[in-house]
Amino acid sequence: MTPLRCEHESDVSRAARTGFWPAALEHHAESCPVCFETRAVTVALLEDSSRMNAANRSPDAAHVWREARRRARLHLRSRAAFWFRALRALTCVYVPALLIWSFSHRALPAPVSWKPSFHADFASLLTGSAETFAVSGALLAALCIAMGSWYLLREARTPMQHSPSR
Repeated sequence: MTPLRCEHESDVSRAARTGFWPAALEHHAESCPVCFETRAVTVALLEDSSRMNAANRSPDAAHVWREARRRARLHLRSRAAFWFRALRALTCVYVPALLIWSFSHRALPAPVSWKPSFHADFASLLTGSAETFAVSGALLAALCIAMGSWYLLREARTPMQHSPSR
């Protein structure tokens, strides 16, 4: 009957993992059945482990970082595009409304001696609800432009290359 344990078992396993075999330990591993089996199992497990590591390589850290930066920039672009689409929708509402309003409120023909003055003529066109309508349209357009530009500026400041810390 062969013994189930040997006092040199852990030494044989360590030597198989490190590749450092003292001559006495190598001779013992060839003559002891427990240590011979320990050596064979350790070598087989190391080969399986190296095959699994080769098959399941983790991606390069630089590639992962670039992909994360690319996704962050795409996210910022989509946020900016939202505000510009909102501005386009507001334009589709306000321009036809302004045209309809201006055709329905035609001013009287100007006298020959008419001298344009921004304050007098433009203010006379915008009275009552039309003034509120025009100001709110301008404020909404300014908001959409500011928000979209803010996201675009953030995207422009997002670095694409990794700068190693020193």
